[in-house]
Amino acid sequence: MKKWICIVVGVVLMSLSGLAYAATTQVDALIEKLIEKNILTKQEARDIKQEIVADQKVIHEEAMKSSLPEWIQKTKLKGDARVRYQYERKKDDTEARSRGRVRFRLGLENQVNDQWKMGAGLATSETGSTADDARSTNMTFTDGFRRGDIRLDYAFAEYQPAPWGKVIAGKFVRTDYLWTPTDLLWDSDINPAGGSLHVEHKFSENINAYLNNGVWVIDENGKTDRVDPFLVYSQAGIKSQMGPVDLHAAGTYYGFNGVKGTTVDGTSSTNTLTGGVLRYDYDSLGASAEIGLKKPMGLKCIERLAFFGDYIQNLDPDDNETGWAAGLKFGDSKVVGRNQWQVKYQYSSLGKDAFLDAFPDSDRLGGVTDTKGHEWTLEYGLAKNVVVGLDYYLDDRILGTHNRQTLIQADLNLKF
Repeated sequence: MKKWICIVVGVVLMSLSGLAYAATTQVDALIEKLIEKNILTKQEARDIKQEIVADQKVIHEEAMKSSLPEWIQKTKLKGDARVRYQYERKKDDTEARSRGRVRFRLGLENQVNDQWKMGAGLATSETGSTADDARSTNMTFTDGFRRGDIRLDYAFAEYQPAPWGKVIAGKFVRTDYLWTPTDLLWDSDINPAGGSLHVEHKFSENINAYLNNGVWVIDENGKTDRVDPFLVYSQAGIKSQMGPVDLHAAGTYYGFNGVKGTTVDGTSSTNTLTGGVLRYDYDSLGASAEIGLKKPMGLKCIERLAFFGDYIQNLDPDDNETGWAAGLKFGDSKVVGRNQWQVKYQYSSLGKDAFLDAFPDSDRLGGVTDTKGHEWTLEYGLAKNVVVGLDYYLDDRILGTHNRQTLIQADLNLKF
């Protein structure tokens, strides 16, 4: 009988939770009377009060939201800040380099209507000659507390006429339009400019196939009669989930146009040159894969174990034309909450002319080709959306002058 009384009282009290402060005070007094008469226990009373507070919060948030203009209701704001300590040293150098760096990014997305979406983002940047580096959004602590720059990181329009397909144009984050499990070819900070298409088809409950196509503008020659360098790519991939095992695999064709016989902004100066310009074209074939297993060997402490890799081959030169990366990661699938963690190891080898040297990970010997080495990463969640990370690189040249480099990065990341 007491159980039913508690349920009825709880429903009545929650229905009163939308009233003003005076009504809330009366509710508190009523709850105290019910405790005195042993109709409610103190724990039951606390539970009811918590439900009332939660209900009041929802009502307040809904009221605030409905009072805002529709375009604000459809706009999402997101951002992150990263503070980094970085140490780097080459084997033959007498002195190491230590520096502090910070990164801040702020972005918004607006669902214009059921089919159209727009987005834009800002990010920190160095000043001076490195301000336009497409592979970095860091600002280094230097020059007597000087201020850094804020640059346009991306701005795009996206059209999705159906659940199975969407197209994007502008400068955008490439995540949904080109899948790469490693940073062998593409630094994570690079946001391409141009247009891309993503089409996906669900063959069954466990198997999806997709196709990514795009045209990305690399440079603009102004008034010269040369074609503007650009990239045309096509990627076909498949994703499957079979019980605890998941698989993602894709093949990619990169077609570079107007690149041979010129130079590319942002180059690391490791591709083969003739007369100061690129000797080869960089049309390439690539393959990517990742296979994961949930709770391997029944270990509750490891949510997922995965093996991943990338391979690339330039179709033009006969030497130093291939590259590959392979590794494993285990722990939580993604580190976003308290006590979540992930450990990752990756080995990379990228031939001198396997890919354009303006795009690979800039932390690996400055983003050059003709490099090989190891990377170990550890991430741990201190709290929700607060993550600390440790990244250790050990890299050297394949053919060039050997001078092995050690790079250590300690990060504090906060997101909203």
